[in-house]
Amino acid sequence: KLFTASAFYRLINRLTGVQIPVDVGDFRLISRRVADQLRHLREKDRFVRGLVSWLGYRQTGVTYNREARHAGETKYPYRKMIKFALDGITSFSTVPLKLASWLGYFASGLAFVYLLDVLIQKLQGNTVQGWATTMVALLFLGGVQLVCLGIMGEYLGRVFTEVKPRPMYVVDELIGLRDAVPADSGGPED
Repeated sequence: KLFTASAFYRLINRLTGVQIPVDVGDFRLISRRVADQLRHLREKDRFVRGLVSWLGYRQTGVTYNREARHAGETKYPYRKMIKFALDGITSFSTVPLKLASWLGYFASGLAFVYLLDVLIQKLQGNTVQGWATTMVALLFLGGVQLVCLGIMGEYLGRVFTEVKPRPMYVVDELIGLRDAVPADSGGPED
């Protein structure tokens, strides 16, 4: 479990623009400002560890020695851990949507290389009738379909980012502008 948790945090930090502290526990003490900002976020599937980091406030870790479990077993099996990891990645990354494009380019490239191999074999007279052209066509068309799916995934990723009710940024403090903020603008209250 420690290995999978460690791998997950390193993976999510690579796939997203949010730097979540690695190898940390679930418990956290947050200020009233952070709690208020979290409360204003209207996401339904909340990955709280990511949202706290996304808000951008300073975080400090507290090192402690974790004692072994005295009784019982964990109530967090691998199935729940996988769901948790997928929720975290899909909440902050569109990389899985781009995967179809990458697979499509790979399959199309493989089809092109295989086509070259087929042409060489044809010139040498070492071909099975119909096999090579069928395989090249399947690989190429499959690659084209994956690329098209990846393009739709790119658009879907942009829609996904736009419809999230996250603000573009969080204003922590206004300095010298209190009189310039209209009362109904959502600025900080006195």
